[in-house]
Amino acid sequence: MRLNRSSFLLCFASLLAACGQGGNQPAVDEPSKPPPPTNATSPATERCAPNAASYGTNGDTVYYRFSSGKSWSAAKADCQAMGGRLAVPMDSTSNSVIRGTNGGSNLWIGASQQSGQSSPGAGWIDVESKSLGYTAWRSGEPNDYPTAGEQGQEDCAMMYASDGTWNDDICGNSKHYVCEFGLSPVSCGGGASCAIPSGGSTYKCSCPTGQVYDKANNTCYGGALAVEINSLKATPASGDIYVNHPFTVRVGFKGSGNTNQVELQVGLMQKPPSGAAASDAELATLKSCIVATKQVNVQGSGSQQFADITGVVPPECLGTDSSRAVNLMVIVDPVKDSTTQGDDNKWTIYNLKNASDPLHQKCRTPDPGTGTAGCVIDLAVKPSPGLDLALTSATPGSSVVVLPPAGSSPNLRPGGSERPKPMVTVESSLIAYGRDYDTAGAGTLPGSVNFKFDIIASPDTAGVGWKPLSVDPEGNHAPLSSLVPGEELQRDAALFPTAEFRTLTSAGGSWAGVTSFQIRECLVVPFSEVGPSWGGGPAGTANNCKTFAVQMVAGQYPAHSASSYTIEETINESFGSSSTIGMSLTGGTKSYFDTSGAYTDNDIKASMKGFFGSFDLFEAWGDADAVRSTAKADLDYGLKVFGVSLISDATSAAASVSYNKDLSYSKSVCYEYTYGAIVSVSLEGCFGAGAGLDMTLTATSSSISGNVRPYISATLSVTAELDVVLYQLSLTGSVTLLGINTTDGDGVTATLSYSVPSTSPLKLTIGFDISANLRLTTLDGSLTLEIEQLELNICYKKKWGVKWPYVCYSYDTVYETTIFSYDGYSTNWSLLDEVGTSITIQ
Repeated sequence: MRLNRSSFLLCFASLLAACGQGGNQPAVDEPSKPPPPTNATSPATERCAPNAASYGTNGDTVYYRFSSGKSWSAAKADCQAMGGRLAVPMDSTSNSVIRGTNGGSNLWIGASQQSGQSSPGAGWIDVESKSLGYTAWRSGEPNDYPTAGEQGQEDCAMMYASDGTWNDDICGNSKHYVCEFGLSPVSCGGGASCAIPSGGSTYKCSCPTGQVYDKANNTCYGGALAVEINSLKATPASGDIYVNHPFTVRVGFKGSGNTNQVELQVGLMQKPPSGAAASDAELATLKSCIVATKQVNVQGSGSQQFADITGVVPPECLGTDSSRAVNLMVIVDPVKDSTTQGDDNKWTIYNLKNASDPLHQKCRTPDPGTGTAGCVIDLAVKPSPGLDLALTSATPGSSVVVLPPAGSSPNLRPGGSERPKPMVTVESSLIAYGRDYDTAGAGTLPGSVNFKFDIIASPDTAGVGWKPLSVDPEGNHAPLSSLVPGEELQRDAALFPTAEFRTLTSAGGSWAGVTSFQIRECLVVPFSEVGPSWGGGPAGTANNCKTFAVQMVAGQYPAHSASSYTIEETINESFGSSSTIGMSLTGGTKSYFDTSGAYTDNDIKASMKGFFGSFDLFEAWGDADAVRSTAKADLDYGLKVFGVSLISDATSAAASVSYNKDLSYSKSVCYEYTYGAIVSVSLEGCFGAGAGLDMTLTATSSSISGNVRPYISATLSVTAELDVVLYQLSLTGSVTLLGINTTDGDGVTATLSYSVPSTSPLKLTIGFDISANLRLTTLDGSLTLEIEQLELNICYKKKWGVKWPYVCYSYDTVYETTIFSYDGYSTNWSLLDEVGTSITIQ
């Protein structure tokens, strides 16, 4: 015979419970230390840094000094194990900040000499294996003391506590050391301690025995906890539900004991034909399936909590039946026994057989206060009625939209072009219901789906009605012709005004002076849809649209006064979804003149937000000043990857300053995320980036010229881990995160100059030639997770002509989902293409 899945799971849960539980553990407080600095972005990770002896900050960069003496190589390795690096002074400012942490002790810093050098001063590199861009050697250093010339004796750099100057020293000597972080590392809280675990290579927050560390809340969970399910509310409340269509259950619960992070699983159990009179033999034949899982933090205080759990009904909930009568079942923390939740409370099946049990009487439907006791909800699983597309979200990049000015800039180069300026960008998500993921060709849609945006005044007192907006005139997104069933696909759309909308909002128009509007996004589906009544409706179209409110302001080309002149373009774009993997791109280019001189500021930053926390992926800038009033020239440029400053310098001179280099770096960083599926799956996302700053920039006291090209290619690879015998998993896919300015000639090329024809009154004659191009590719790829469950069978073999039974095992797919999927975005924007000559300011 074959044991059904429910029986086997219950047996396995009992085995787990027999292994014992961890009880309450006393909180372990670390010694009192000065509070570490923090900054705005911090990924969710177990990676941490121990308490430091002292701290320092320089912008977003954080420095930790550790007083446990180590050799230079051990100090370097220790910083890397924390997710940082042995501190590299990039300029006099950072050198001073590092010195300020010394506590009266000399410090190891992140510079060393390559072997085989001809002199003590040759071949010094930083921990990124790049030549040093800044040094602060004490007079006479480096000297490879005590012998004259290069002997390979003192190959590591230290900083004197007294004045911050540098000395070469023997690498094996023991010293305090300073670790540098682009983001403030986690300071373990909630009873967790920071250490390198046995057999590990990186510092992690760990908890006392019997507790687990929660990255999102930086605390230890675990210990005695009892969870009481006290209400269930299903959508639909009764009747038919359909395979490959959504189903939602609101679970009400209370916890008593220790606060814990647990999993709530909602499943369907076949309704016993004999109802309350069902025998144990009949119950053993019932079939079950899991629909959805959600991780929740259960408070141990006994307060009322709710969790809305939505999933897509998998085909195994129907099997080969034409219809299957089912009831709900709820499973609390079935795998990770970080609580002392008993088996009787872990597995709760709400049918007529159990309805009168005291445990089930505590549950009421649809609400815990006045609902019907027993939580028996009768449902029928049926085959999918057909394909239904749903627009699940539409979120503007900003609640304030800017109506760009009509026409082109007065400085546009003859024959040139510039990227049209959108009113707003909208992040949308859509999903296809009704098809089986495993069916060949299921991802091909019957026709190409498009996206339509309309706008209306709020309120529309003039009775104009909805009016269309232009969508992606650059053609960056083609109509959608395929969509993997069950995946939630994210797309971004840039919205632009039509000629009709400009007329309506102009002076004398029906919407003149209106600032409040509603924008509606709808899927344009050229084929018939069929959806359940509570979702897409019988025609499948009720879930095809979303509406959101915005405020509108009128934009204009940069204002020029008699005494100043500005040419600028900003970047503020978002891609993907912050609920999975999202990216924002900010920055821009600004060149301006006033009577003190000419200035150009160019910067770009890419930031990540999603599963693996929030952090800056890439930041670069290149600025220059030609200052008449002080007869000086200034340069300021830099590059950060994953928050680590790799290039940073600021230079001034009375005559001229210049920079002409292309420096590139490769960096990687990994973060973790726990994904709630049938079981908790630990995902590790490793972000890799090759980035650099290719810049030729010269400034004098009267002119600026050059090219600034920051560039990056970044990818994400994800691996998964599941330490449970009952399940095995596979994870496929990868994502191209970002490509910026990957071709020579991209970036900003500018020439700014001025002359002074009159000093009384002061007049400047200015000229400029500016082109700014941004080549961009972002978010292309998907990640699919498949979980298989171990099935227990009775098999037979013949021996001496007699059939002998034995236990055999196989795996059956119980959960398959596309965690995220993006169809890519690629463009080459001409941000600015402007020229001006003989313009007078005074």
